[in-house]
Amino acid sequence: MKIMNVPMKSVSDIKRSPMRIFERAKESNNGIYILNRNQVVGVVLTRNQYESIYNEMESLYDKIDELTVRERLADNNRETIPVNDVISFDLNDVKADENDGWE
Repeated sequence: MKIMNVPMKSVSDIKRSPMRIFERAKESNNGIYILNRNQVVGVVLTRNQYESIYNEMESLYDKIDELTVRERLADNNRETIPVNDVISFDLNDVKADENDGWE
């Protein structure tokens, strides 16, 4: 694993003072690599850093899904299957419930 140019602390440091490591992550606005015998064993992030990364990743997954759908819809050579072959009832028999909670 390539070690990026980020702050590093040892497992001993995090055992001694975990809050100091979180404070350092917040101050540097970056994760802190945790090393054990000069090998990266983890990364410490603040809650905000983690949530930001997670939300960005989810947004990127959504964009990938959107692009995949658009690509598939643009494919004029795709095979289609009639809806009645997929479900066990006729959609024309379904009555809309105006009070189902959906707008």
